[in-house]
Amino acid sequence: MQPPVEVNPITALVWGMFVGIVFSSVGAAGGILAGVGHISIFGIPQANTVKVMNQIMILTSTLVAVPSYLRQRRVVLILGGLLGLGSIAGALIGSTVSYRFLPDLRDYKPLFGVFTLLVAFKVLHEVFWSKEKKAMSDLEREIQAKGRSDLKTIRAGLFRVEFEFLGKVYSFNPIYPVLAGFVVAVVSSALGVGGGFLIVPFMVSVLRIPMFLAPGTSALSILITMVVSIGNYIKMGAEVNTVLLGLEVVGIAVGSLIGPQVSRVLKERKLRILLGVVLIYVGIGYTIGDYIKETFGIRII
Repeated sequence: MQPPVEVNPITALVWGMFVGIVFSSVGAAGGILAGVGHISIFGIPQANTVKVMNQIMILTSTLVAVPSYLRQRRVVLILGGLLGLGSIAGALIGSTVSYRFLPDLRDYKPLFGVFTLLVAFKVLHEVFWSKEKKAMSDLEREIQAKGRSDLKTIRAGLFRVEFEFLGKVYSFNPIYPVLAGFVVAVVSSALGVGGGFLIVPFMVSVLRIPMFLAPGTSALSILITMVVSIGNYIKMGAEVNTVLLGLEVVGIAVGSLIGPQVSRVLKERKLRILLGVVLIYVGIGYTIGDYIKETFGIRII
């Protein structure tokens, strides 16, 4: 049994709402922010508990997001299914290895910190250097003008999948998403995060999928990964603080509904810059924070 963790209901609800707002408005770092709360705010002492609770929060967010993406016709179902298919074995392997060999929070935090820094740089890169956002805005205006998002599968074979989107045909080898789903699931289930940070660039850069379709398709595959990974962690004995988690789940569900409204007021670019700065701070704190404290007497996080 893990030591009891005192839970302030208001803090848990507010933090859950914050995670939901950020994840739904920016589309990144939901699992990382969940982890920061579990490690640094609520002081959960066991790494495996942190991982599984992170992923339950991600699962909640994707359950809210996927139906919305489906209604907007922003999910390539066959691609999301192939990524999810590959993720089944990856999630089982990643969670099993992590549960057995990374149960100590002192070993887990630096790895989590490195991943946080990678996500921070990716978020800031999209703000200052990526052209995908402009292309996505142009595409959204085109869809609004047409009044619909035309998306349909043309061909689904063992070595080639084709689908049509807004009159243009896209194709890919189905083996690639299965392999990518496997690799991403190993990493994400081992660290207790979602994996969208890796899946979306793969779809856009390697498979040449329109950015407009990538978040929804990624969310569908992550949904499958989270179910398998969470189930395996719990099966192996990972404990869950049900009181804290219940409050966070309510908060993240509410935050996921508020997020789109917040992004209209604050603008997504400003939110991404703020998120990138916060993640760099957290990443540095988790990787070299102890060294800085011992050397300079300054506590980061």
